[in-house]
Amino acid sequence: MLDALREFGAVIMALIGLGIWLVRLEGRVNANSKDLIRMDQRIDRERSDTRETLADLKDMLAEQNRDIKTLLGRGRVVHWDDKTQPPR
Repeated sequence: MLDALREFGAVIMALIGLGIWLVRLEGRVNANSKDLIRMDQRIDRERSDTRETLADLKDMLAEQNRDIKTLLGRGRVVHWDDKTQPPR
């Protein structure tokens, strides 16, 4: 029994080390998977926030466009008169 233990001791220790290494590797994989899921959720939230912000900006720009067209249509904006000269 002792002779067999001496002969295969290194192999047994290597197998035990391999088992421990595999357990630690599985733990890292699980932790990384959780991090990836969390990052995907954050990216999705940021995308939806960005879409909302862009929609708000689009609405604001459309409103400004309407206001400018309204002002130009009423004739309240004087482009060039005898006091101002157009750029050359």
